[in-house]
Amino acid sequence: MYECPSCGAGLEFNPKTQKLDCKYCNSSFDPKELEEKLKDAKGDKGFSIENSKDENGKEKVDVYEAIVYRCTQCGAELITTDETIATFCSYCGSSAILEKKNQKKVAPNYVIPFTKSKEECEQAYKNKLKKAFFAPSDMLKTQQVEKIRGIYMPYWVYSFDKDGEQSNTGSRYSHRVGDYVYYDDYKISTNIKARCEGVSHDAAANFSDHLSEAIAPFSMKEKKEFSPTYLSGYYADSQDVNGEVYREECNKIANEQAASELKKDSTYAKYGCKPQVNMRHKDTKLGLFPVYFLATRNKKGDRISYAVVNGQTGKVAAEIPIDFKKYLIVSLILAVGLFFLFNGFLTLTPTKIIIISIIFNAISLVISSSQMNKVIARDKMIDDKGNASKNGSQNTSNNASKNIEKKISAKNPSSIGIAVAAFCVMFGIFASLAPIGKTGMIIGIISIFVVSTIYALANNRKQKTYKAKISEKAPKIFKPLIGLIIAVAIFIWNPVSDVYYYGGAIVSILMTIWSFSDLIKEINLLTTRKLPQLGRRGGDENA
Repeated sequence: MYECPSCGAGLEFNPKTQKLDCKYCNSSFDPKELEEKLKDAKGDKGFSIENSKDENGKEKVDVYEAIVYRCTQCGAELITTDETIATFCSYCGSSAILEKKNQKKVAPNYVIPFTKSKEECEQAYKNKLKKAFFAPSDMLKTQQVEKIRGIYMPYWVYSFDKDGEQSNTGSRYSHRVGDYVYYDDYKISTNIKARCEGVSHDAAANFSDHLSEAIAPFSMKEKKEFSPTYLSGYYADSQDVNGEVYREECNKIANEQAASELKKDSTYAKYGCKPQVNMRHKDTKLGLFPVYFLATRNKKGDRISYAVVNGQTGKVAAEIPIDFKKYLIVSLILAVGLFFLFNGFLTLTPTKIIIISIIFNAISLVISSSQMNKVIARDKMIDDKGNASKNGSQNTSNNASKNIEKKISAKNPSSIGIAVAAFCVMFGIFASLAPIGKTGMIIGIISIFVVSTIYALANNRKQKTYKAKISEKAPKIFKPLIGLIIAVAIFIWNPVSDVYYYGGAIVSILMTIWSFSDLIKEINLLTTRKLPQLGRRGGDENA
């Protein structure tokens, strides 16, 4: 804890004034000036510096004294310079007693101070939830929102440069002779001297990649040389992901930025050349970036959802589950409204009703099979490159990173699913409205059945990559599949009595409704996570 030179009370960093404030005597101190006063007592930078070489010849690093709170339930660690008692864990929401100990922590190179107050971020979070109509009411309770905590999250900060010649090729139309078209090939060489700094990515395994990317970017213009004084009144997390994991990914970003600058030169467009730049990695630094963090448990207490706010810009990202009761009420109101709307301009014959049920079941089948891939990947943390690299393998080489990238890219065939769903809708509408005759309608319905079923079964097969149990996935697709089979069978059978059509349509639609209830559960699994079970800092999830 940093004490007020005037009265001895604890100081707290103020995001608005960018100074350390004393709430007792109302004094304010500049962090740099206060650090200068501590130099004589604590070393060259105001905190412990060990830049000599140890007995193995390795250079020692800068360290600072900190208080570390470790959650006895999930193993998460929070770092602070204050003597205040941590009353709950930010990662699992547990109010269990936290273990406290003094440690020396490796000092990062940079820190971006908080510029948004806790109150501003609480309001930003509330505004986000107000737009989420189906969000559980518990998430907006005052006592829950007040658990938002400011945490400095570790980020790797990469620098890349290019100093030399870069060659690119292009071609453009030259002339035509008979059936032959001739193009001239060109080689464009450019001397480039460029530097790309501040490309960053989070360095904490349990800080979700999609959440950290959603609140990006941070402005490196406001970075400061690290000083523990900025931690006053806040917590920090330590890095546990190797800098090599995201280096190639960030290198691609630097290459794209440099190429976009070259595109501004009209010469490249003139000769049909798409410029590419190969930037060279120069260095990797560690920084602490400001993030407000909130963990919310569901009613059962077995899963947790996270919300994060960029402490520099106020940008919000949140995992928001769906309240099933709210969804059911709105769905019933919408269903009644659509029934009267369609009945006003479309005569609902038994054939059209059965086709509508086929379309709904086909779409449900496609969505359900796609969702399970995402759910399994999320629960096993396959969709998080940092966590996969840390927990899946300690090898952080480029080959390991590429293997992780392949697993992540294979997890989400959403674009194919959208295409299949669109195909089902278009063929269904065409079959019900176009004058194509009974044979054409049967071909259209069978096409819907075959395409959606093949997609679902192929997706179901692919889930074996994630070692999912049959009990986890099979029932999710069987419900809409059974409804689809019943509706298609009745359509092809073409019974004389309308009772079979209406009965089959009712059963089929009930299966769709049942499968959509599963979809809500799956969405809630996607927007929540398993409680961390002593897995964050080397513990055993099964302990």
